[in-house]
Amino acid sequence: MPILSILSKVEQAQFESEPSFSLKEKNYFFKIPQILLSDLNTTKNKVLMTLLWGYFKAKNKFYMEFSQVENLKFLRLLYNREEAVDTTFALTTTYRYKEIIKTYLGIHDYTQEMKSILQKEANNLANNFIHRKKIFYTLVALSKKLNIEVPSYTELTRIISTALNTQKSDILFKLEFLLHDDRLKELDEFLVKEKSSKNRYKIAYFRKLEHATTKNKMLLSLGKFKTIQSKFTILKEIIETVGITPKIAQYYAKWIEKSQTSQINQTNKLNQKFTLLSFIYHQYLIRNDNLIDRFISTVQTAKNSSFRAQKEFSFELEPQKNKIIQSLEEMHLSLINEMEFILSDVKLSAPNKVLQMESLLETQTQKSTQVLNDKKVLDSLIDNKYEFIEKKSISLQGKLSGILKAIEFDEANSNKNIIAAINYFKNSSYISSTAPKEFLDEEERITIFESGKFRVSLYKVLLFFHVSDAIKNGTLNLKYSLKYRNFEDYLIDKEEWKENNESFIKVHELGHLKKYEIFIAPIKGKLESSFKESNRKINKGFNSYFTSTESSFILKTPKLVRDENEESISKYFPAHEYISVIDLLHSINEEVDFLSSFHHYNQSKSKSNHNLLLAALLGYGCNLSLPKIGKISKGINENQLDNIKTWYLSEENTDEANNKIISFMDTLEIVKVMRADQDINHTSSDGQKYNISQSIDSTNTGYSFKYFGTDKGVVAYTFLDESHRLFHSQVINVNERESGYVIDGLMHNNAVKSDIHSTDTHGFTEVIFGLTNLLGFSFAPRIKNFKDQQLYGCNSPKHYHNLGYKLTPKRKINEKLISDNWDEMLRFIVTIKECKTTATQLLKRLTSYSRQHKLYTALKEYGKIIKTDFLLNYIDDVQLRQRIEKQLNKVEASNKFSKAVFFGNSSEFTVATVEEQNIANNSKRLIQNAIILWNYMFITKKIQQAPNQKEKAEIITALKNSSIVHWSHINFYGEYDFTRSSKRIHRLIALDETKGYFNAVAKEK
Repeated sequence: MPILSILSKVEQAQFESEPSFSLKEKNYFFKIPQILLSDLNTTKNKVLMTLLWGYFKAKNKFYMEFSQVENLKFLRLLYNREEAVDTTFALTTTYRYKEIIKTYLGIHDYTQEMKSILQKEANNLANNFIHRKKIFYTLVALSKKLNIEVPSYTELTRIISTALNTQKSDILFKLEFLLHDDRLKELDEFLVKEKSSKNRYKIAYFRKLEHATTKNKMLLSLGKFKTIQSKFTILKEIIETVGITPKIAQYYAKWIEKSQTSQINQTNKLNQKFTLLSFIYHQYLIRNDNLIDRFISTVQTAKNSSFRAQKEFSFELEPQKNKIIQSLEEMHLSLINEMEFILSDVKLSAPNKVLQMESLLETQTQKSTQVLNDKKVLDSLIDNKYEFIEKKSISLQGKLSGILKAIEFDEANSNKNIIAAINYFKNSSYISSTAPKEFLDEEERITIFESGKFRVSLYKVLLFFHVSDAIKNGTLNLKYSLKYRNFEDYLIDKEEWKENNESFIKVHELGHLKKYEIFIAPIKGKLESSFKESNRKINKGFNSYFTSTESSFILKTPKLVRDENEESISKYFPAHEYISVIDLLHSINEEVDFLSSFHHYNQSKSKSNHNLLLAALLGYGCNLSLPKIGKISKGINENQLDNIKTWYLSEENTDEANNKIISFMDTLEIVKVMRADQDINHTSSDGQKYNISQSIDSTNTGYSFKYFGTDKGVVAYTFLDESHRLFHSQVINVNERESGYVIDGLMHNNAVKSDIHSTDTHGFTEVIFGLTNLLGFSFAPRIKNFKDQQLYGCNSPKHYHNLGYKLTPKRKINEKLISDNWDEMLRFIVTIKECKTTATQLLKRLTSYSRQHKLYTALKEYGKIIKTDFLLNYIDDVQLRQRIEKQLNKVEASNKFSKAVFFGNSSEFTVATVEEQNIANNSKRLIQNAIILWNYMFITKKIQQAPNQKEKAEIITALKNSSIVHWSHINFYGEYDFTRSSKRIHRLIALDETKGYFNAVAKEK
């Protein structure tokens, strides 16, 4: 079996080489227990033992050869030996010391059992199509958790190769026995040429999804869906028999989507049938989701339209309504005046006055009754929303009826009333008054029988509305879908959890969560302590920024004062020249080799031309589009770029390229200068709104009048740390809650470890507080209208009132709810850790059930404990509030940077699919990260070249009080020339390894 290449040569060298340490790290890693040295009487032996100890402590690996001169020099001085130490250690001695350290630390041997555990984890990750590099580092981390020495690079790649190859070979083995099954002939149709085109095969017809919601496009999509559905129905048993899962189907279907049909025809029959089966399965899943996305979007548009129509109609009738009201007022006033006239007429006797008044009242009552009837009719017209809803029925039926009849719903796990109505709709050629009505509310049931007649059109449109709402709130689930299945389908199977929860907990180091009573005790103790401390400071007057009011309180956060005399870092950047963005990217690639991340989809293919990759990245990242970048560039053409787009540009590759740049930044000492605390990395995330071009239809867009008016748009939700490294980003629908994406950003990046994470108000919920805590993250959002947040306690509010507290909880935490659902909460957490699906997808489905799902309410209840503790600390700690504010200000500055880079096409997204939107967004982020790294290296070189320590310190101070995010010296515009590159731009950042600047850094710290 061939061994795959997992790491680049540089990464492999870093993994296999001895670590190099800073002085601080040397003092930490080479601090060895004296008992291990007690029997050693020579410096040489002490150095060997300490080297083995320090390296194992750092990397969980032993090294048999040693070449790090600085480490040897440090240990020589540590053991008071001035002359060089002989490093030709005997292998027998090295092995003996290695065993002594393993015994002392309780390190297990790498047995077949340990290998099986690593292989099982690799298989699991491979089955979920986690990137092979991520699998590699996950196995490294798992080795540490298992308390074994990290296996060699060769051994780990062998395990990963086995995992990747086993998955497909098992399927092919089973499929081979079915090759002559007549049902597989259904696949042959895809490889037949269309009659209308000599060079177009039928499979090309299915490669792209439609996104528009016009009737013609919806019907076109429905026709394609039915074709795929009929084939899936015939082939379903084979797909299940050979073991093609949704993730396997998704991975191998991509090859069909990217390939020319001639390439498909050239593969052997077994592989051809396998990939086509994967294509059918994946197409069926995504086309279900695509139709439902558009169904929901169409219904929402109809709702909004009918609501607007009602408002406009009301506005049009406003003058008529006002005229009626004025008439009533005038009639009442006239009646009063005439009655006063009759009463004041001295010529009339009392009986005559009564008679005239009765006559007057009778006349005026008739007039008033008529006017009031007119008003009642007018009010009825204005208030009858169902008239406006019913007008949408014909249009919606044309678009949605076929979809509702074609989609397979999960009847066992859906609301029975809505299922009964859907089945009636599917099976009846005519909708009569006997149609199921239990899904309607009382008002709707009365309305559809208004005037004694069954309103069929209104019934249908109300059915569409309820189906849309039920899908969104999780009471109606699809049988075949990636996005809209029953929530339980996304979790680890209950039986599997029951049988293997011990091993799951061990592998993911969640042992501290196993026993609820033991885990919750210190959490509760911390909360009570926070209540006590916060109230003590308030009562003593120590918290000068807190003011209590009769009904609430006021909390102020002073702005960080900046010395106006402090110099900005901007003066150190090139002032009289513009640096070509192409040259900048070339120079960063020379340092980082980020372009090596762009692997061909077929891993065996050779790497692509660097200029083509850079052109594609600029086309996407600067939002110029690939056709335009092909037209305005030298040395590039459109056809080449199209090939790059198809085979090399993916979310995975663009993510990996970003991670390489980010990881390289971490090796620069100057990057850490930007942190308030050198040992704590404060990260943050926020969403930035982008319009989408009106010519583009996309199911990933939504309306937001506040940001886009009547147009549609998306949100780029981006994460960055204190050093301005942009370490994760995702394009989402503007109507989605941003908080669900917080977990994914923190969990699924390999480049940055977050010690504390902040968001604005849109990025937090009580569930997110609970989840981040259980997953091991510290969450510290900025909260708008802080005084409106509720506090919760482990005791009743009366308990805290009796203690004389001014800050008291709203109610007592329902601990029983948490403890009763603790096992389910652990299953949910482990599902996230296992990468079975994204946290976002889990939360989307879970929050759909929020009103009745016990897991949701339990997570929310636990989150209230964590949120309350944070709020109390937030009230106490003005510096924490300022740090959060400062970190979120960095996100806002980064958003301006994003717009500057993404300047083409008025900064509007011009691509439709989620995948392509994320490729564009990641390309933009890559350009930003490259500029930030170039700036860091440029400033580092300025420090190196500074003539004295004073000037070095001044540059560092300016950097700390400013921002590394500067781009005025970068030229994004003009002609893109890929026929040459400037070596001078790289020389501007090429660091002199013999010159240090860290003394100045240390001094400044």
